[in-house]
Amino acid sequence: MFPKYIWLIFFTSVLYMLYYSDYKSFEKYLRNYYYENFKTVSKENHNKIVKSNAAEVLFTTSALKKYTNLNDGLYLSILGQVFDVTKGAKHYGPGETYHAFTGRDGSAAFITGDFTENGLTDDISSLTNKQIQSLITWLEFYRKTYIYKGKLIGRYYNNDGNPTNERYKLEEKVQIGKKSDLDEEQKKIKYPPCNIEWDVNTGTRVWCTKNSGGIARNWIGAPRMLYDDVKSKKYRCACIRLDIEFEENEFIIKQYEGCAENATACILVTTNT
Repeated sequence: MFPKYIWLIFFTSVLYMLYYSDYKSFEKYLRNYYYENFKTVSKENHNKIVKSNAAEVLFTTSALKKYTNLNDGLYLSILGQVFDVTKGAKHYGPGETYHAFTGRDGSAAFITGDFTENGLTDDISSLTNKQIQSLITWLEFYRKTYIYKGKLIGRYYNNDGNPTNERYKLEEKVQIGKKSDLDEEQKKIKYPPCNIEWDVNTGTRVWCTKNSGGIARNWIGAPRMLYDDVKSKKYRCACIRLDIEFEENEFIIKQYEGCAENATACILVTTNT
């Protein structure tokens, strides 16, 4: 009777061997998959940190330092975003004007022009909101002109590639800067700039028209000195509607010396020293 069922034992053994072989293969596949997708730092990727979904490369500070030559490539970071600027080697290559930006985040130097070790820093806390607006313009330039490679772990992005508190503070300053620009634009519409010209014989002439300062309107206005605020010594020439703005803002508006009250054009008086 035993020999009668030996085929069943043989068949079961074959099934087990096939199952075990498939299981080991599957186990090996899973091990390789998780290693490739969840690894952080390796020699093969030169200290790049790869996110689990492999969607974006994250650089450590030491990893970014590698990319300062034409063999490995020329990379720079601005506000924590890394770009490949190799195609701009005539500007960023060794010995060229902007080579100091490569292999690091020197965001502040884009505005300050300080290319020393202390000046080439990602710390922009000393910049004004207006200067930060200019820095954002630089960032937009790199996005349009060069290849985006990933993010730099540090001041602006954490180990997961998510924004840090410093990054959120930056965004707040950007929004404040945009609001300031909007306020300034609205101020220009309300107080249009004068037209200005200078002649060697007559000196500086200011005048207003219905299109002066590039602001089209149905009134002309009179040239006046418009100050930033009551304590400010800084002013610009603005065309003022004397029946409205002058009465409302007399404390920041002053008449030019030697200029008739209702004149639409004036030759500015200068003092010889």
